[in-house]
Amino acid sequence: MRDELYDGLKALAKQNHRERVAKNPERVAYAIEQFETKGIRYALKNPEIGHFHAWDKKGNLYQFWASTGKILGTNMRGIHNFIKILGGR
Repeated sequence: MRDELYDGLKALAKQNHRERVAKNPERVAYAIEQFETKGIRYALKNPEIGHFHAWDKKGNLYQFWASTGKILGTNMRGIHNFIKILGGR
């Protein structure tokens, strides 16, 4: 038998997730704006989670998730750090 605290925490976690996911379209739009402003070649692979492929000036592929700010292969997060890695203008 579950207790009220468990049920309350589960409901709170679901609500927090819904709020976080609701912001994804704004995060994707902001990332696209930043890529285009900085002259970075990119491809949106999954708009629901904001998964992008982007290439640096040498043609190396990098991956970024706008929903979480994760940059694959690094401990850094965020669009601005990603643009620094890519060498955007």
